[in-house]
Amino acid sequence: MKKYSMQIELAGQSVLIKGALSFFTVVLFTSSVFALDVPSAEHNAGAKRNASSSISDAQIPPLSDDEKDGNMEDLPEGNADHTQTANENGVLDVANAPLKAIGGVVDATRDAIRSYLAGNKEEAVKSLSYAADQGHAPAQWKLARMYAEGDGVPRDELRAFENFSQVCDRHADEAPESPTAPFVSSAFIALGSYYLNGIQNSSVKANPAKAREMFAYSASYFGDPEAQLVLARLYLDGIGGPKDTKQALRWLNLSAEKGNRLAQAELGKLMFNGEVGAKQRARGLMWLNLASDAADPVNESWIIEANEAAVSEASDTDRLAANAYLAQRKRRTK
Repeated sequence: MKKYSMQIELAGQSVLIKGALSFFTVVLFTSSVFALDVPSAEHNAGAKRNASSSISDAQIPPLSDDEKDGNMEDLPEGNADHTQTANENGVLDVANAPLKAIGGVVDATRDAIRSYLAGNKEEAVKSLSYAADQGHAPAQWKLARMYAEGDGVPRDELRAFENFSQVCDRHADEAPESPTAPFVSSAFIALGSYYLNGIQNSSVKANPAKAREMFAYSASYFGDPEAQLVLARLYLDGIGGPKDTKQALRWLNLSAEKGNRLAQAELGKLMFNGEVGAKQRARGLMWLNLASDAADPVNESWIIEANEAAVSEASDTDRLAANAYLAQRKRRTK
C-alpha cells in the first residue's frame, strides 16, 4: 500500500496547504454560526467510539489568519443566570443551551487561534479540546491534524484517528455547501488513508474495503476532488474491491474537471496511451497540457515529463485537436 500512501500524500497536499491558510478564517466563521450548524442529537449519539469500531456513514482542512482578529460579531451574552446545557452524550445541546454557553465555544476557538499563532500550542490544544468536546468540527479537525503531525503535541496517530472519526461520526450529514464541509470531507480522506495502511501497534488494522468507503463518501457526497482521485486509483488497481476501469475514469474525469492537476495528468496518460480503452490522443494531450501548466517543476516533474513525451509522440493532427479542445474548455470555464 506504500504507493497509495504517496498518492494520498500528494493528493492531499493542496488540501493541507489551502487548509493551513484558511483554517483560522473558517473556524472563526463557523464558530459565529455554531448555533445553526451543530448536528442533531440523534447524529451525536454515535459520536463516542473506539478506534476499532466501524464508521457507518461517513471526513477536513485548517484556519486562515486573514481574519484571526477580525470582523466577527460577538454572540449575545444572554441571561447571565443560565448555565451550559449538555445532552446525555456530553455534547452541547444548542436547542436548549443559553447563548452565553454557545459563546464559550467561540471564545475557546478564538483563544486557540491566538495561542497557536503566538506559538503557545499547549494552550491552543486546551482551547481546541474544549471546543472539540462540544462537537465543533473545525476544532476537532485541527486537533486531529496536530496529533497526526506532532504539531505542538507528541505525535499520536491513534488519537488523530479518533478525532477524525468524531468529525465524521458527528458531521457526516453536513451540507456540502456549508463552511464546515471541507473539514468533514478532509477527515474522511484522513480516515481512508489510515484504513488503507492501518496504524502500527493499535487496534486499527488495514482494511482496504473500509478505506474505499471513506474515499467514496468524500468523493460522492462532498464532491472532493482529492478523494475522487484516490478513489479512481483504487478502482484501477482493484484495491478494496473489484477493478472497475469505467468507474475509475469517471472519478478521474470529475476530479480533473475541478482542476486537480494530478487527476488531469493521470487521466491524460491513460487516454493518450489507451491504457483503459481506445486511445484518445488529442483529449489525453489536452489533459496532460493542462496538468503540466499547473505542475510544480520540482515536486511534480513527472507531469511535465509525461506531457513533453506525449507532445513529441503526437501527430500534428493530435496537437491541433488538443489545442482546439483546450480553447473549447477555456471558453466553457470562463
